[in-house]
Amino acid sequence: MKKITCFLLFTIATIAIANASGSPKSRIKLAEPKATFDKIWVDYDITEENQKGMRIHLKFTATGMKNMDAYVAIYFEYNDEVGGYVKDKNQKYNSTEGDAALYKSIKPAYDPADYNDLQLFMPYSELDLEPGEYDISMDIKVIYKAGGVLSFLTKYDFEYSKPGSPTIIGDTWATAVFEDLSVDYDVIENGQKGMRVLVKCTLKDLKGIDCYLALYFEKKNGEIIKGTKTEFRSTSGQLAAFKSLKPAYDDAVYNDLQLFIPYTEFNVSKGRHDLKMNADIIFKNGDMIKHLKTHDFWFEK
Repeated sequence: MKKITCFLLFTIATIAIANASGSPKSRIKLAEPKATFDKIWVDYDITEENQKGMRIHLKFTATGMKNMDAYVAIYFEYNDEVGGYVKDKNQKYNSTEGDAALYKSIKPAYDPADYNDLQLFMPYSELDLEPGEYDISMDIKVIYKAGGVLSFLTKYDFEYSKPGSPTIIGDTWATAVFEDLSVDYDVIENGQKGMRVLVKCTLKDLKGIDCYLALYFEKKNGEIIKGTKTEFRSTSGQLAAFKSLKPAYDDAVYNDLQLFIPYTEFNVSKGRHDLKMNADIIFKNGDMIKHLKTHDFWFEK
């Protein structure tokens, strides 16, 4: 009896030690939740509930997500010189950040779960764009119900045209008339030292049209300077700064347009550099309205 008791105590102790030490046989490793992209295709000019739009089809596999509440999220990004996400204007198809967005809830019943044809419909009217032609990218992700990216699926480029292009209004070409450009150097803004560019111009026949004052930086020999931050970079990667404009009049006079760019954004080697800055007025999709001026300057790093 004494031997049996000792054996039982030894067995219990052995099991306890194995559990405490995390024996491989006693651990169950759970798969990290993820979604793996396979395919996307889009049907254009589809009508649903009397709204014309596009139907987006997705094929992907969800792993480690059984019974998990999640969403497929599609955001719409300008695939042009300015970049940035398309903004929502009516709080119908929107993200918490105010961007135009489309969501579809999912809750996989299996692990893994194959979604061979998940469909989402986006009405054209909910892109909330002004008349014109646009290059747009869908940024498609699977996100947690509480927010946050679970998996990136893919990006998909497409062109969108809205009737009533603003390039020509009646028989008059939209344009800009340059008046003056000056630069204040060694200015401090938000604790950063840089240059402030001041532009005076008149925009004609652009009433109610979204457009930009754009500054592009390059070396005197034409070699572009690469931008390092999204805030100061065109979609082609060039160092740039943009100011959003929406004229309220047919002849809109801007006497003091200002743009600030920190010196730290100039991605050049140490030394003195002969640079130039091109100031343009452009449409929201990046098309040129009018080149205003090229300004030469020296920069020392």
